[in-house]
Amino acid sequence: MLGEEDRRGHRRMRVRTAARATWSGTGETIEVQLEDLSATGCAFIAAVEAGSGAELTVLVPSPDERLPGLERAARVVRSDWVDAAEGTGWRVAVVFEDQ
Repeated sequence: MLGEEDRRGHRRMRVRTAARATWSGTGETIEVQLEDLSATGCAFIAAVEAGSGAELTVLVPSPDERLPGLERAARVVRSDWVDAAEGTGWRVAVVFEDQ
């Protein structure tokens, strides 16, 4: 049986940094804690639940002001409640939309 990492087309990097999520439907922007990132998606901890299929934009600011941050349109594939060392809130997994 394949593990989750073996099924992925792109490796995910564990990260721990602040980011922002803006919901397309409402325009609401919230601060989130980015947990992992790959070429095709990411996961973050948010204070609000995100329904599967919801569309949003994820912005990860650049640590160097001379370089632009990462900004990608995305779609929620999963949202699970977590109450653990990595944070309390909703762990939201998104897939980046083709651009």
